[in-house]
Amino acid sequence: MKLTRIDPPGRSFSRWLTDEEVGQVLAASRGWRLSNDGSVVAGTLRKTSIAPSLAALGAAASANRWISRPARAGSDGSGPTHMMWGVFEARTDSEVAELVAATAP
Repeated sequence: MKLTRIDPPGRSFSRWLTDEEVGQVLAASRGWRLSNDGSVVAGTLRKTSIAPSLAALGAAASANRWISRPARAGSDGSGPTHMMWGVFEARTDSEVAELVAATAP
C-alpha cells in the first residue's frame, strides 16, 4: 500500500471550507497519510485506518464539533470555518477513528 502525504488546502479558515478540505487540514496536522483507495491512514509501519476518506473525516469533525461553522439566517449552517484545535488534539488516533466510524452513514 502506497501512502501519500496530505498537505493542507490552499484556502484559509476565514473562508468556507468543504468537508474534504477540513479533513485535509486535520490529516495534515497529525501527519496522517492518504492510501491508494482514498482512505486516511495513521502511521507508516503499523497502519491504522482513521477514515474512509477526507470528506468523511471532515463530516465527522463537524458532527463531533471539532470545527465551528457559524450559521446565518436562511443559511444551511455553513460559513467561515473555525478549527477547535484543543478539542481535536485531545483525542488519540484510535478515538478519532472510533468517532469517525460512529458518524459514518
